[in-house]
Amino acid sequence: MDADKISKMKEPKGLRNLMVNARRLDREDIHDLAFRQLVSLEGMDMTDPLERDFYSVLNAYEEILTDKNGRTTKASRTRQKLAKKGVRACLCDWSVGAATEGFLQLVERGHVELTAEYLVIKYADEFPEEAVKAAQERLDSLR
Repeated sequence: MDADKISKMKEPKGLRNLMVNARRLDREDIHDLAFRQLVSLEGMDMTDPLERDFYSVLNAYEEILTDKNGRTTKASRTRQKLAKKGVRACLCDWSVGAATEGFLQLVERGHVELTAEYLVIKYADEFPEEAVKAAQERLDSLR
């Protein structure tokens, strides 16, 4: 299956099956493409690009938790914080605080672009300078 076909898939179940088969066949390239498409589905209907990207980040973390735990796992505390504070405040808090488990798990699996820190830098004009600086320092520390 090629990248174009994967990017047009809209069913999470089909993408998850593709990911399982790709792993079984030792095709990390296909697994990665399917994973990225799967996580992009969560915020697809959002008009604000930052919010759309945030939901992809959240979905990526939940997919990693699900894989790790062997059962569907939602990021309950993250969703509670989101409901109370909103997308921008969550991203800002995560950037200036200690590295979250989500950050560590995403980085470990090679998905730096799906971290809150990456989004803070990508949308730097929407965040306080302190948050952008902290996010940049955390990402720089990975090198």
